[in-house]
Amino acid sequence: MPSPAVPETAGPRDADAATDRPPRPRIEARDVLVAVGYALLAVVLAFSGISNSGFLTQSWGLEVSLPLMLVAAAATMWRRRAPVVTLVVTGLASLAEAIAGGQITAYVLLFEALFTPVIHGSRQLARATTGVAIAASVAALLVAAVATGSVELVFVVMIVVALVTLTPLLWGWEVRHHREARRTAEALARSATALARSQQDLAQTRQARAVEGERRRIAHDLHDVIAGHLSAVALHTSLASSLEDAGARDNSLLTARDSAKAALRDLQSMITVLSTEEPGSLPQATLDWGSLTARLRGRDPHLTARIDPAVSDPEQVDPSVQAALLRIASEAVTNAVRHGQTPISLRVAFEPAGLEAHVPAEVGAPAGVDGATPVVHLVLENRIGDRAETDTGTNTGLGVGTGLGIGAIGHRAAAVGGTAHAGPVHPGPGRSAPAHAGVTRDVPPASPDTWRVEARLPARPASALAAHPDQEVPA
Repeated sequence: MPSPAVPETAGPRDADAATDRPPRPRIEARDVLVAVGYALLAVVLAFSGISNSGFLTQSWGLEVSLPLMLVAAAATMWRRRAPVVTLVVTGLASLAEAIAGGQITAYVLLFEALFTPVIHGSRQLARATTGVAIAASVAALLVAAVATGSVELVFVVMIVVALVTLTPLLWGWEVRHHREARRTAEALARSATALARSQQDLAQTRQARAVEGERRRIAHDLHDVIAGHLSAVALHTSLASSLEDAGARDNSLLTARDSAKAALRDLQSMITVLSTEEPGSLPQATLDWGSLTARLRGRDPHLTARIDPAVSDPEQVDPSVQAALLRIASEAVTNAVRHGQTPISLRVAFEPAGLEAHVPAEVGAPAGVDGATPVVHLVLENRIGDRAETDTGTNTGLGVGTGLGIGAIGHRAAAVGGTAHAGPVHPGPGRSAPAHAGVTRDVPPASPDTWRVEARLPARPASALAAHPDQEVPA
């Protein structure tokens, strides 16, 4: 009788490898029990007197049949470990006994010899076994029909072929297909689980990055806008306490009050965004060129400021570029108010297409911009005081700089395809600091070191990031 289909002990293999190259398990107690069971069956049937006549006229006796069946039964011990051993040893011994002996056990063991390679062997061995068994069955039918011409013998051979050859092959292939389908389903389930886990990890990572991005945006809004207002408040309140003229003191306190109100409005806008559940909301900052120049004028009453109205015209300058330019200017103004010394000058110009202007090496030309592309050009200069924030973001004097804004200037310019530079200018003896894009310097050539913030942005964004000018900016 055929042994039940027992799943193989498979290791962590992929579906194809597990299907085509089954693992080779060790011989276990159940394999020994199967072999012992077949041996006992052979002994019992041999001594019970139940037998069949062989296909040959002269059959050998029990002294040959019984040892042959015991050898065939012992070979079934390797049915899982080495199916080819069972096929060759058990199959040939059983076939010989069925032809020349007549023991009923031979048909049972021949069934097992054909069933085992199909279900436990590799796909190549299973196909070879099927091919050889079918070829041998056809040959047996031809021999029976041609050599003997006996219809009864041909009918008997057909029954034996159907029961002993076709039945184990069909049964084995059916079990094998179910096993392969189960392994494939298990592999797909593991893959789906791993994919779901990866998607969950990816979603968590994206959520964490989104939270980090919101934190960075909030930090930059605080730094670019609110910190500027509060710097103006601190400057003018401290200045008012040292002024003797009542009118000047009132003007300074009035400016401090306006800056404090603007800071409160921006802070309230930010709190509203944080408290809403609407995704993608951004705070509406009270940032414009009038408030920026007012901050500078509070620091330097003799401020030279020239703002080209064209930079605020959406028909000539894209709103995303306007927003980036205002953020760059806000950072530059905040640094000038907190750390710079007078005189201070601010120039913001719109340079139409075809206008050739000198571009300093440290600034460079905006990416993807040539003489045929209009640009906006910002230059802010002031004397370096004792509290100057260096281009590395450290503070050389009494103030404490975070370094966040200096790095943000370049990144905000790059977000729309432009370039920017912030740093000191050191005029040497006998030479003046170079003019930038036609901007006249307020500081004479022999003046102390000057801090300059300069940005050149294309009037139309040259970057895919331009659609989100308020996105997170790396520090």
